[in-house]
Amino acid sequence: MCRRSLPLNALRAFEVAARHKSLAKAAEELSVTPAAIHHQVKSLEVLLGVTLFVRSGNALTLTKAATAALPTLEGAFDLLSLATEKMRQHESGGTLSLAVCPSFAQKWLIPRLNRFREDFEGIELRISTTTNIPDLNSSEVDIAIGYGPEDRFRYQGVLADRLMGDEILPVCSPDFRKRHRLKGETDFLDLVLLHDDRALFEQGIDWNSWLSATGISSDSLVDNIRFDSTALAIDAALAGQGVALARLSLVADDLAEGRLVRLSKKTLTVNGGYFISNLELISEQPKVIAFKEWIFAEISLGKVRAATPKTAAVA
Repeated sequence: MCRRSLPLNALRAFEVAARHKSLAKAAEELSVTPAAIHHQVKSLEVLLGVTLFVRSGNALTLTKAATAALPTLEGAFDLLSLATEKMRQHESGGTLSLAVCPSFAQKWLIPRLNRFREDFEGIELRISTTTNIPDLNSSEVDIAIGYGPEDRFRYQGVLADRLMGDEILPVCSPDFRKRHRLKGETDFLDLVLLHDDRALFEQGIDWNSWLSATGISSDSLVDNIRFDSTALAIDAALAGQGVALARLSLVADDLAEGRLVRLSKKTLTVNGGYFISNLELISEQPKVIAFKEWIFAEISLGKVRAATPKTAAVA
């Protein structure tokens, strides 16, 4: 299908309805009626010749076709929003102050910063790391990014948006797996386990809780190294020091590039997530809008890459 014939209004209606799994919530976001959303989605189904939703009362269940398409559509609309901001911001700039939790800054944000700076050359970033969410009402921080339960980020005068949730899984370096000839999903339990005390403090999750939640039994965990930093535990795994219980969001790049390997298909979904927050008073500042549009686009692109099957190389 050529670009000029893309049914953008219908695709947008579908994306919002699929994201909320509700016609009413989609209508509220797009400032139209639920009947209008229904009509747009129905027209898209007729055009494509596929069923996108199974409707049961007010609830929507996504079909396989809808589930497969949603990450790409979310990424596409985030990119359109980012492109609009690039045009709007072309002649604007300023200094943007960020306070970011250390692990997210080191493992997720820093590797992607060049793309932000290329898109928004006029915005100067000042980045500080902190394990505590700053009080935006009494600091010079424009935007804070942290990890935790939602109520930690929502308070008077502050706008907070969820960036992403997370899963926990065991990882190690390819060399460590090779040296110890790891094959089964529990072979590593008698080896060096790397503990993230920061995750234990913030989420109450450690190796024992992961084993319990995933139904794996172990008499004792005897060979341990403990860290007070999530990033340090991951770095130790990269250096071949042992097996880390890591957040998927922070090791996704290392897994994709082969610097780390996962040792189990089992994961543990954790409560809370990463949130981005700013004072409501500065929500319309161009530099704030630019950064938020950019980071949501980056996250959407990551989802698209993760959902896209990798093509095997042909010899």
